[in-house]
Amino acid sequence: MLIFCAISLRFQQPSNYDTNSKFKAVFIYNFTRYFEWSEKKKADNFVIYVVGKNENLITELKTLASKKKVGNQDIEIKNSYAFDPGISSNITYLLSDVSKSIKEVTSLSKSKSTLVVCESPNACKAGSSINFVVVENKLKFEYSKNNAVKAGLKTNDDIKALAINIE
Repeated sequence: MLIFCAISLRFQQPSNYDTNSKFKAVFIYNFTRYFEWSEKKKADNFVIYVVGKNENLITELKTLASKKKVGNQDIEIKNSYAFDPGISSNITYLLSDVSKSIKEVTSLSKSKSTLVVCESPNACKAGSSINFVVVENKLKFEYSKNNAVKAGLKTNDDIKALAINIE
């Protein structure tokens, strides 16, 4: 019995672990299959820029980036606690703690071939292309094709079947 308790304690996640981090990282990577970025954004690393604080998500994304590529591009993860308009990215992910930046980020991302992903109520209405939501205790996402097109992305309509379409 003592061995079982020791083993189960060893595998417990820290109390601050975001159980959705792994799912979000996989979703974000899979989003790369449904959008086409400009030729300029295909030249260097594929940059995923996370704005806000979630160390578990950053760890999951870095693990994924060490094993995967987007086309021929290596994946690079960048993170800051406040939005930095000087960081050029393929995907900018705004965590809920910085959701007040949605309008600024989407405004600056227009026609720059940047997919803006959020996790905040009404984020797609505020300009985000994708917004994570929890529905019946399941992680899902809303999708706005109009916002993706405004951002300068070519879209694959297959993503509509996977998303909660808000348009």
